[in-house]
Amino acid sequence: MSQARTDTGAGFRVARVLVLFIYGFAIVCTVILAMAFFLELFNANEATPFVRWVFRATDRIMQPFRGIFPPVEGEGGSVFDPALLFGIFMYWLLAFGMSALIGWIDRKIMAARRQEQWDSAHASTTAPPTPPAVTRPGEPGPTG
Repeated sequence: MSQARTDTGAGFRVARVLVLFIYGFAIVCTVILAMAFFLELFNANEATPFVRWVFRATDRIMQPFRGIFPPVEGEGGSVFDPALLFGIFMYWLLAFGMSALIGWIDRKIMAARRQEQWDSAHASTTAPPTPPAVTRPGEPGPTG
């Protein structure tokens, strides 16, 4: 029974690492999309390496959201792209969900650890003590 609990705790730890990776990915995507939104809105110079890098990264992570909303071009070359805002919101929602899942997994890991500590502390007292054999005078003892 203890081995099953240990395996469950290890499973939760592996799941936590995976969820942390997804959480980190969602946060990075949110930050990159927010930078791209403001760079487009303020008509940043696309010749600079940083702006080119942000727009290349944005092209990859915006793939699921392209074409949902049309961009609105403003004066002086600025672009208001509601699809970027939608992408920011969706990746933020993913990060929020992953954060909640991390909290749930942490609670499960702590519960498994507490149960293991409880089991190890009470392992020696699992069998109830046997009462001493009482013999009356004149009767044969327990060995007969």
